[in-house]
Amino acid sequence: MPELVLLRTARQLLKEHDFDGPKLREAIPYITKFQGKKIVLKIGGSVLDDLSQIPALIDDVAFLKRLGIRVILVHGGAKQLSRRMEEVGLKPQSINGLRVTTAEVLELAAEVFTGISDLIGGELKKHGVRYHRFGREDVLVRSTRMDPALGLGFVGNPVAVDVTKLDDLDEELVPIVSAVTGSVDGDATCFNVNADDVAGAIAEAIPAEKLILMTDVKGVLDENGTLLSTLTFSQTEAMIASGVIAGGMIPKVRTCLDALEAGVTKCHIILGGAHSFMDEILTDRGVGTEFVADVSGG
Repeated sequence: MPELVLLRTARQLLKEHDFDGPKLREAIPYITKFQGKKIVLKIGGSVLDDLSQIPALIDDVAFLKRLGIRVILVHGGAKQLSRRMEEVGLKPQSINGLRVTTAEVLELAAEVFTGISDLIGGELKKHGVRYHRFGREDVLVRSTRMDPALGLGFVGNPVAVDVTKLDDLDEELVPIVSAVTGSVDGDATCFNVNADDVAGAIAEAIPAEKLILMTDVKGVLDENGTLLSTLTFSQTEAMIASGVIAGGMIPKVRTCLDALEAGVTKCHIILGGAHSFMDEILTDRGVGTEFVADVSGG
């Protein structure tokens, strides 16, 4: 990074992003390291539950984008979809934690998620950053239907990513990807997909430097409730086997492990917050749990 740009960046971090002296010294090497690299960020947690926090998050994303860090944004919008369903007289239903998605619910999901994508894009535009929205009308991710016997309707698993659409995209544009995907069969069928799975599929296909899943928990906790800042692949597997990692955390952790196996350098689970993205990638300790591959001996 040129010296003048480095100085300007340091001043911006100090004044606009509240990075003090020690935090600032940690951040600069990470910015240099991640220039030109791709980071997939699944927006979730309190940021997506409370959309008033979106402007602060996008302020950070726009800052990093201007420094040459390529961020791909992925989102769902479960709470917003539930509210929209209730407005039209539909009662949200779920099976094993997955939303039952009828054709009518799928249409509402596409409507709601497009609105969220446009909200995120509008905040980027305020910073002079252009974006490209990937939804069902511009399919980036394709899925297969989950086992029909489950009774979930139009719920899918992502199985293919058209990487050429990202490669052909102007590098100045930030991709915004919603969790309504196309069908692997190439027909007009669409599916409602877990946003973690969409983000994981994209990160694997690129492969990304980082996959970051924002959620509503701090990260992985040990048996005493203490946040674990770093876990290797084998440590994570052992914690799943012992039951320390359990319940709804398992699918998120599995998404991270699958991404590591596919070549993603590091994966993270963090508590969704206005500035948690920047704090996770630009500080030594971070704010959540990072997952890394095992170091091979020899």
